[in-house]
Amino acid sequence: MTIEWRRPYALVRLIGGRWTLAVLAELDAGGLRYLDLHDALDGISPKVLTDTLRRAERDGLIRRHLDSGRMGTAALYELTDLGRSLDEPLAALGRWVNANWELVEAAQRDWASRTRS
Repeated sequence: MTIEWRRPYALVRLIGGRWTLAVLAELDAGGLRYLDLHDALDGISPKVLTDTLRRAERDGLIRRHLDSGRMGTAALYELTDLGRSLDEPLAALGRWVNANWELVEAAQRDWASRTRS
């Protein structure tokens, strides 16, 4: 079976946001409330976190529900099965980065040395 050429680009749009992978990584250990997630992601603005969570929820990677163990309307964010299914492919990408990053940096240094004026 061949993969349609557009699908890898769709994947980048799906998880390529600056904070998306960080949000998914934080939720990998279990559900978190918004404020706990915000605190865990040092440097993210509330608007960007809200937008990232909405996109991930829209795409089926996370679910938002009311935390019945808390008073009021505390929302809990959790990975869905679809979101969890990214664990293995993302781990493979991580292994590729670990195995090849020195080569990438060497190529960048080489390019920079050739393009300096």
